[in-house]
Amino acid sequence: MKVTFLPVLTSRAGPSTPAAEQRARQDVRTRLERRFPDAPSETLETTAAASFAYFADARVRHYVPVLAFKRASRQLSGRYGTRDAAGGVA
Repeated sequence: MKVTFLPVLTSRAGPSTPAAEQRARQDVRTRLERRFPDAPSETLETTAAASFAYFADARVRHYVPVLAFKRASRQLSGRYGTRDAAGGVA
């Protein structure tokens, strides 16, 4: 029986530069502002930052912005009204 080992990927997929990561963070904040217009901006900022911090050690970086947005949205949805993609109350 021959065993073949696959190479270990050492690079992280996803936003490959600090600038790309920063753009992804800004995009999440913008989406949160649209979804939770009644929430204070500092609350949105700290919630988004905490969500990104939760995934700081994620090996696959590509999905971190989506996961951070979903995590932050869940945390905020209990305290503030949400808006759907069309701008209506969800």
